[in-house]
Amino acid sequence: MYQELLGIPGANLGLCQTKINEALAAIQNENVWSFQLQTGGWLTPPLLGGPTLEFLSPGTISVVPFTTTVTGDAVATAAWLAAQTAPPLLTQQQIRVPYYSLYSIIAVGNNGTVAYATVLTAGSGQTPGSYTVAITDAGGSGSDATAQIVVNTNGTVTAAPTILTAGSNYTTPVINFFEGGTPATFSVTLIATLTLHRQWMEPEQINGGYMIYQAYYAAPPGFKRWHNIRDTTNNNAMDWWSKTQSDLANEDAERTDFDEPLYVVPYEMDTRTGSTTYGQMLFELWPHPIQQLPYTFSCQCNWPALANPSDAVPYPLNDEIVKLRAYEMLYLWKESQKGDEMERGSGANWQFLAQAARDEYTNRLQRIRIMDRHLIDLYFSKMQRFPEAFGEPYATVEGQLNVGGWGA
Repeated sequence: MYQELLGIPGANLGLCQTKINEALAAIQNENVWSFQLQTGGWLTPPLLGGPTLEFLSPGTISVVPFTTTVTGDAVATAAWLAAQTAPPLLTQQQIRVPYYSLYSIIAVGNNGTVAYATVLTAGSGQTPGSYTVAITDAGGSGSDATAQIVVNTNGTVTAAPTILTAGSNYTTPVINFFEGGTPATFSVTLIATLTLHRQWMEPEQINGGYMIYQAYYAAPPGFKRWHNIRDTTNNNAMDWWSKTQSDLANEDAERTDFDEPLYVVPYEMDTRTGSTTYGQMLFELWPHPIQQLPYTFSCQCNWPALANPSDAVPYPLNDEIVKLRAYEMLYLWKESQKGDEMERGSGANWQFLAQAARDEYTNRLQRIRIMDRHLIDLYFSKMQRFPEAFGEPYATVEGQLNVGGWGA
């Protein structure tokens, strides 16, 4: 497509590619197409650590106001790292101290100090006893961390080492243990930290309780509007039209209503650096879900921009109609350049050419819309049913109750 548009004097590759995508977006924004109708879903994760009487996640956290780093203890570290093995990632979830604001997590890291060590292999034939060993750093300048290791009377190590000192500045901590026979091997984990999307503006927390769960959910890329959202577990239609963030600020300012969500409330565009849903609209499920539940939605979304030579426009659109719309845009752009450029073709009647491209586009659009109308009607239209023709509860032919026909 862009190779053809390059025939217009003064056009370059970047301009042609831009106008093609502008044309595709304009065609979609001027009409509703069957390819824009999408079905998707959310699966809410449970509160990290599972339901508890205290509504708290494992371990404790420490964080100072006006910073963006939350530090976990050893128990929290283990829970956070375990949560990274399967979706949803921690970077899709939020953290809070009960009764305070939610903060989105944008990264998981560590602070260079040792949290705990685990046994990888127990070894054999080692000299029984208790040993204090230094933890070295294979990837940096970490130092001063030590661990106590106990060898059983049978020459194996089965108990996790006890961390005596946490050290500092570690990147790749390693325990090298040689006490006869086949030595045991270990894995060392550093204290985990979470990076927040904004500064912590709550009181300082020192080994305080916390909650991690997901309150904000992303609409699909190119999202334009909802058609329906359903709680398929409880057979509920979700309300996505009647509440705003101002309503929630009045009704549940502390966000302490935890239950099966009934509302889907617009939150903000995802601008978190490195987010997997960057640029997508986020919605808050309220009351906040802290158990696993599935939700299904139908919505209208624009087709993504064309980026690669192998990308294709969606059916029933075709290259020709997108090019015609792009030609109109390019001709109008050329008209706006008159007086500023004198290259070949500068004297052409670009307004006339733009109108001609528009007329041809309109004619072809009508035919394509007819092709797509049946699919749109199937999605949005309801067939009128009349009581005199349907809904008889008793089938005289079969002589039994017609369950399927009642209320059809």
